[in-house]
Amino acid sequence: MKKFSLIMVLLVGISCIELNAQSQVQKSTVFGILKDNSDGLPLVGATVLMVNVKDSARSKYSVADAEGKFQLNEVEQAFYKVRISYVGYKTFTKIIRITLAETDLGLIKLEPDVASLKEVIVKGDVIAVQQLGDTTQYNALAYKTNPDASAKDLVSKMPGIVVSSEGVTANGESVEQVLLDGKRFFGQDPLLSLNTIPADIVDKIQVYDEESDQARLAGFDDGNTTKTMNVVTKEDKRNGQFGKLYAGYGENGLYKAGATLNFFDGDQRITFLGMSNNINQQNFGSEDLIGVSAGGGRGGARRGGDQTFITGTQDGITSTHSSGVNFSDELSAKTTFEGSYFFNNSINNNDALLNRETFLSNGSQFYSEEQQTTTNNTNHRLNLRLNHEINENNSLLLRSAISYQDNESSETTFGQTLNDEEEPINETSNSYNSFNNSLNFSNNLIFQHKFEKVGRTVSLDLNTKYQPTTRESLFEDLVLDSLIDYKTEEYELSTGATVTYTEPVGLTGQVAASYTFNNSVRNIETETFFLEENASAKVFSNELSNTIESVYQTHLPGINYSNNKYGNIFDVGLSYQYAALKNSNLLSLTNERSNQAFGNFLPSLLTRFQLGEEGNFFLRYAATTTVPSASQLQTVVDNSNPLFLSAGNPNLDLSYNHNLDFRLQKNYFDINATLSNRTSIKTSNNYIGNSTAIIEEDSVTAGGVVLTKGAQITSPTNFDGYWSVRNNTSYGVPISPIKNNLNLSAGLGYVNLPGLTNGVSNTAETYSADLKVGLVSNISENIDYNVYYQVAGSRVLNSLQSKTNNQYYTQTVGSTVNLIFPKGFVFRNEASYQKYTGINNSFDTKYTLWNMGLAKKFLKDDRGELELSVFDLLGQNQSFNQEVTSQYLEESQTQVLQRYFMLTFTYQLRNFR
Repeated sequence: MKKFSLIMVLLVGISCIELNAQSQVQKSTVFGILKDNSDGLPLVGATVLMVNVKDSARSKYSVADAEGKFQLNEVEQAFYKVRISYVGYKTFTKIIRITLAETDLGLIKLEPDVASLKEVIVKGDVIAVQQLGDTTQYNALAYKTNPDASAKDLVSKMPGIVVSSEGVTANGESVEQVLLDGKRFFGQDPLLSLNTIPADIVDKIQVYDEESDQARLAGFDDGNTTKTMNVVTKEDKRNGQFGKLYAGYGENGLYKAGATLNFFDGDQRITFLGMSNNINQQNFGSEDLIGVSAGGGRGGARRGGDQTFITGTQDGITSTHSSGVNFSDELSAKTTFEGSYFFNNSINNNDALLNRETFLSNGSQFYSEEQQTTTNNTNHRLNLRLNHEINENNSLLLRSAISYQDNESSETTFGQTLNDEEEPINETSNSYNSFNNSLNFSNNLIFQHKFEKVGRTVSLDLNTKYQPTTRESLFEDLVLDSLIDYKTEEYELSTGATVTYTEPVGLTGQVAASYTFNNSVRNIETETFFLEENASAKVFSNELSNTIESVYQTHLPGINYSNNKYGNIFDVGLSYQYAALKNSNLLSLTNERSNQAFGNFLPSLLTRFQLGEEGNFFLRYAATTTVPSASQLQTVVDNSNPLFLSAGNPNLDLSYNHNLDFRLQKNYFDINATLSNRTSIKTSNNYIGNSTAIIEEDSVTAGGVVLTKGAQITSPTNFDGYWSVRNNTSYGVPISPIKNNLNLSAGLGYVNLPGLTNGVSNTAETYSADLKVGLVSNISENIDYNVYYQVAGSRVLNSLQSKTNNQYYTQTVGSTVNLIFPKGFVFRNEASYQKYTGINNSFDTKYTLWNMGLAKKFLKDDRGELELSVFDLLGQNQSFNQEVTSQYLEESQTQVLQRYFMLTFTYQLRNFR
């Protein structure tokens, strides 16, 4: 309470100072809209600078948003020189006098500066990176790509941006959504979006933290941001049709086929896509695979917690069939609509090997496993967004998302556990078949009202989430000769509301008061039956069945003060969260019930300082809580793998987290270089980790659950002492003499992870470091290559047994080459050598993956291409993974595609007007 009182005193003091200044100086709000003179599209990220004619120190700065709108608050009434600039456009300059409380500059159209663009291209002196407020803007002209490249290929050349099969990161943070000219593009699926957009239509790439819709409408930063990448298209590529069609066939029935078609007509954008192949090419994100727990089966040692349909795009051999459509348009001057639909079906076959060493107080035990899995997953996903300005003071925003997922999987598993002397302790041989489906619906409605006083607003945010899930599985244990049928019905219904009121304070300050209420009801009904021979009769198992009802309710009042002066932002806030969690086991003989209440203060701090036009420094602190899920609180035993059982813990407490984030972005325009650094620190009280008990002798519980010697039972437990620190640094600079871009990135990490094994605590300290050096060509569109070296290492120290300490590292050296020769001949080459060192080295952990292709372009403007390619020329492709926790270390290897040849025809569609 003392801290709370001190903060309130400071806020009141600041408010009084600001109000005193306000009484002496008249203020105004200046706003307007920036658009392209030729096609009327908004100029996202254009900079607006207002310099006081008499005192240049009293200047205002703003950046146009996704709709081209800009607003400068608390502008003193005086004469100003307005300067509006955007790369590739003529600078707009005008002297204005501010005399009114509100000054509308109206619609300002900037004209393309074609002459200066040509001059820049000739001189080869293109500005590669700019810092526009909190937006990092990359100029596509500074990065040369081949004519057939996608936006994914383009951004992978840019410093600080890393593209992998798992997603896109910018300065160490995951990019959560990609916009196209400020509009949503296929929901929140960055890889799908970037693969769909051709590189030759891209003008700029902008990376920034997008505020939440409620914060944007209220003009107040609530700390809820989404890492966003906005793709700005070239002005002459915004009207027309473009895309790609391809089909290929190879040996052993391997094939690929697909199409991407875009129809752009000003504000109206329509994109169609389709794909079918059986060579592991997947263009969907993780959101299309999750939602049905345990969908991938539970036979393996890794099946202990929440699971996803498929563990990763590189595991096994996958056949994929997908299609989608994206639509956006301005339905009227006040209404915009964005929507997308996506469908995919994937069939995955995987043979996997796994070795795990579990740490004990007096030694270790070793588990090995062989598993064969077949999974058929189908997903439908629909996203809708409607933005309507009722009038100049009222607006309405509606967002809806619906997805339906259906999954069938079957697996067979053989596993064996050995002791230190390599003597068998136990073994399992089982089969597992599951059928799962899930519907996920979420809806969000925001209403905002602006009062006559500038900066005074009120908004209401209503949200609903509904997710029913059905799971049925049949488990056969060939060792114990048992057959078990599991049926689970689960649903979650969540409703909430947030009211926010903002009030201007002084010349540059603002106060926001908010209240959030949320109520979440989750019901899990699990029925377990032991089947007699030939499934002629079912015997209900009370110990393995339960009906859990969990009600979680939160109240969150809060207050924030924010000050935005000359682009420098300071925001401090304090909320109080009261949470009540009611958990009931309705099927329990003792009718188990638990009621828990939590009360916590949640402070927050955010500040951003502009380092001139060359960069900025950002700091954010936030306290958060993590509430145990209904499944973590249940007591029923999950024995779907008799060697790796799990159960909940009704005594779990909520965890309290501290999150601190530093970011520095610096640009060096004299050498066209960019530097970024990010440090993230997280610590948690009552961290929810795992406690594992090793069964010492064969036994049977009162409910008939067989416990085999050496089997493990894992349950969630609260721990103190969790720490996580991560630093990422990236630097990019052009090497003009050889026309290459040098990209450097490095990372350091530390994790302190507590755990419990047989009642004995073990803390695993993991020190990690990684370095990547890349040399990317910037010579011409006919010569495109990327050479890189990457090394990553970790050292793990265990408090339980020092002899189990480990250190391991991975090395990768590789290159990609695309060369276009005269008469349309093309050579493509991609090779990488990977080596894993450390841990047990149970597998052959070094291999070379070499892909090569020869192609000939033909037809008008070389739109057609015929390519003969080979995948894995040396036949060495592998998939290998290592994992270390406070309780075990593990190596796994999965099935992959190996050498095949394929002949592919591709046609590039380009028709702009």
